[in-house]
Amino acid sequence: METRQGAICTLTWSEDITLNNVKSFRQALEKLLAEGVDQLIVNMEGVKYINSAGLGMIADSVMAARARQKELVIAGVKGSLAEIFHIVKFSSFIKLFATEKEAIDYFSGE
Repeated sequence: METRQGAICTLTWSEDITLNNVKSFRQALEKLLAEGVDQLIVNMEGVKYINSAGLGMIADSVMAARARQKELVIAGVKGSLAEIFHIVKFSSFIKLFATEKEAIDYFSGE
């Protein structure tokens, strides 16, 4: 589900990312990147597991956003998802936030 708040567009993904839905996740990310805003949030608060294909799609989407002068950040990074992102060192090239509000505050300069 996508929502817009001013210049920020948020994709909320609330299910684990597995072989069963990785194609839908990719399509949702592509749709988010096509939005006419420069500040993008993927809220993964309901996600407890993400497979390697999903991780690759996030990495590709971050690079694609940068190529379009956009910024994509991840919100809802807690628990097992935070552990997965820590292991693969996602924080070295993407901003990670525990809540969507923190991500919105980041884009708002607060």
